[in-house]
Amino acid sequence: MRSSGRALQWLAVWIVLGVLLALGFVGAVFLRPAMVALGAETTGAPTTVPPTLFEPPPVEQVEPPIGTGLVGPAAVAEPGTEPSREVLEARLAALDTTALAAGAEEGLLLGLEVLDVETGEVLAARNADQPLIPASNTKLLTVAAVINAFEDEDTFATTVVQPEPGRIVLVGGGDPLLTSVPVEPGTYPRPASLEELAAAAAEALSAAGQSSVAVGYDASLFEEEWNRTWPGNYADQVTRITALWADEGRQANRVRSNTPAELAAQTFAAQLTAEGITVTGAPVAALAEGEEIARVESLPVHVLAEQAMLRSNNSFTEVLGMQLALRTGHPATFAGAVAAIEEELAGLGLWDDAAVIHDASGLSRSNAVPAAMLAATMRHVATEPRLTVVLDGLPVAGVTGTLSGRFDDPVSSPARGVARAKTGSLTRVATLAGTTVTADGRVVAYAFMTNGSADGWAARIWTDRSVGTLTGCGC
Repeated sequence: MRSSGRALQWLAVWIVLGVLLALGFVGAVFLRPAMVALGAETTGAPTTVPPTLFEPPPVEQVEPPIGTGLVGPAAVAEPGTEPSREVLEARLAALDTTALAAGAEEGLLLGLEVLDVETGEVLAARNADQPLIPASNTKLLTVAAVINAFEDEDTFATTVVQPEPGRIVLVGGGDPLLTSVPVEPGTYPRPASLEELAAAAAEALSAAGQSSVAVGYDASLFEEEWNRTWPGNYADQVTRITALWADEGRQANRVRSNTPAELAAQTFAAQLTAEGITVTGAPVAALAEGEEIARVESLPVHVLAEQAMLRSNNSFTEVLGMQLALRTGHPATFAGAVAAIEEELAGLGLWDDAAVIHDASGLSRSNAVPAAMLAATMRHVATEPRLTVVLDGLPVAGVTGTLSGRFDDPVSSPARGVARAKTGSLTRVATLAGTTVTADGRVVAYAFMTNGSADGWAARIWTDRSVGTLTGCGC
C-alpha cells in the first residue's frame, strides 16, 4: 500500500512539472512577440529612467517672448567658453529692441562699458566716452566722494543753545535722517530724533530752574534750498534743502513742506511742552549763539551714505552734497557741492573731464556723465573696502528694492539673484550701474545707459537684458 501511494505522489509531481514546461514553451513561442511589441519584455527594452536624466541640461538657445521686439541670440553662453570682447559686444549690440530702434529717429543714444573688477580690463564698450544723463546714478558719484572725504564714524549734530535765560535756539547741523520721534527699538538704522533732543533740553532747563522759554531756530548752515536746474514740479521728488528738518520735511499727510526748518521747530516746541516746559509764542528764525545745553548726533557718515544709495533718496543725497562742500572748504551751495564731488573723484582718478553735473542726486537733466566714468566708479566701490557697505546695500536683480519686479524674462533672468545695481530713471532716461558675476565666475562692473527713447519701458528692458546677457556669458 505504501509503495503504491508513493508511486502516485511521484506521478503527480511529474505531471505538474510537465504542465509547467509546456506552458513555458507556449509562452516563449506565442506570447513573447506580443510582449516585445508592447514593450513589456525587459530584455532590450527602454529603461524606466532615461540615462540622461542626471546629466547637465544642454544650453538652450532661448528665443525672446513674442511681442518684446528683441532681436538677436539668447543671453546664455556655451559651458566653458570665454568669448572675446568682440563676441560679448556683438551679443550686447544684438539686444536693441524695436522700440529703441524707433527712438533712434528721435535722438536715441546708448552707452555702455563693462570692466573686469580685478584687473580693470575693458571687456565691452559702446559709446563709452559719450556723456549721457545719468539720472540717479549721479548718487554713485556723490557717495564715492563723500566716503573718500569723511571718516566712517563722522556724525552731524543737531543742538540746542541758550543765548540768555528764557530763550533757546534749535540749531540744524544737517542730519538728513533726523526724525520727529524715535523709530521702533531694534529698527535699522536708528537715527536721532527731535523728541530725544527735546527731552534732553527740558532736563537741562529744569535743572537750571527754567520752566518757560521762547524758541528760535537756525538753519543757516546751508546757503541754498533749491537747485536752479530743477523744475518747480520736482517738489514732490525732493524737499527744499536745509540744515534743519525732521522726517525729511514731510508733514503728517506725507506732503513735503516748503518750510521744513520751521516745521521742525514747531514740532520741537510741542515736544518741549509735553516735557513740562512752557513755550511762549511761535518759533522764529534766530542766530545760534550762547552755551549748548543739549545735542543729538546723526548716524555715522557711512550709514548715511548707505541709506542714500539704498533708498535712492534725492533729499538725503543733496544734504550729503552740502556736507561734502563744507568738509572740503567750499560754500554750502549746489555749486560748492558739485565742485567738491569733482575734486574728490579727480583725486581718485575717476573724474572724466567730459562730465558735467549740477547736483548731487541726479534730478538735474543738465547732468551728463560717460558710461566709462560710471563703470570705473562702480569698480572703485567694488574694490574699496570702506565702500563695501554701499555695495552690499545695492538692490539685487529680481529680488530686492527697486529691482524686485524686474529681470523676469528669459534674456534678463540669468542676472536674477546675482547682479546688483543702482538704477537711474527720468523721462527718456534709463541707466543701470552695478556689479555681477559672469558664467565663468568673473566679477565685473558695468554701466548701461540709454537717453532719448520714447518708450521708457523698452529702455528699462534694454538695460535689464544687457545685464542678463553679461551675467549669462562666459567672459
